[in-house]
Amino acid sequence: MSASVGKAAEILRAFRPTAEVLSVRGLAERTGLPRSTVHHLCRKLCETGLLEVMPHAGYRLGPLLLELGGLIIERTGLVAAVEGSTSALRRVPGQELHVGQLAEGWIVYLHRESGPARVNMVNRVGMRAPAFLSGCGKSALAALDPVDADQRVRRLCRDEELPLPDMAALDDELAAARSHGHCVCHSFQPGRTSVAAAIVGADSQPVGALSLAGPNSTFPPVRLTDIGEAVTAAARVASRRLQVAGCRPSGRP
Repeated sequence: MSASVGKAAEILRAFRPTAEVLSVRGLAERTGLPRSTVHHLCRKLCETGLLEVMPHAGYRLGPLLLELGGLIIERTGLVAAVEGSTSALRRVPGQELHVGQLAEGWIVYLHRESGPARVNMVNRVGMRAPAFLSGCGKSALAALDPVDADQRVRRLCRDEELPLPDMAALDDELAAARSHGHCVCHSFQPGRTSVAAAIVGADSQPVGALSLAGPNSTFPPVRLTDIGEAVTAAARVASRRLQVAGCRPSGRP
């Protein structure tokens, strides 16, 4: 039984943002398991809702994972900590608020709040991206020990067979984020700017980050310092709320 559970876990872990639908053959190649084993386990995982069939294409992650993931999101308290902490964070039309959770070398977007003038943005709730690409991800990495941040980036690129970024340039960006308390990022989507700051939990480790993002034109250079300070202040409020919640005795509201 334990061997089957481990093999099923390998199948679930084979799915990635760049591989949302995988055939039996693709899963076998990624996991190293025999196709017959993959086929059998996929059928069982579909019966439980952990996978679902895509006709003539293969399999994708199932709806039960959304429910289970929601429990984890609720447990971390990140979105709840941000609620109410950004009231002083003024946005101009086209700017959005994003909240992302750090998961190893990934940033997973949990919340997106846009105004009446919504613009095209890559970010969507549930999206997972390499942390070294986005403002939320970089600010969260910057809040880690530099050695830990470096190892996470290298491990993700190795495991996902992604090209390693310019590590010297990334180190400079993370150092600047540590110095200023926030990160200004232009690398996630052409024509878009993100100003982000890390949210730190009760263990003094980054849980994730929040960012203000939008078209480059909504972030004039003369205002970047003020915007960065406002985002940093909001992240500090969210961090305090998260830390207080984490320090409450079990069973207390």
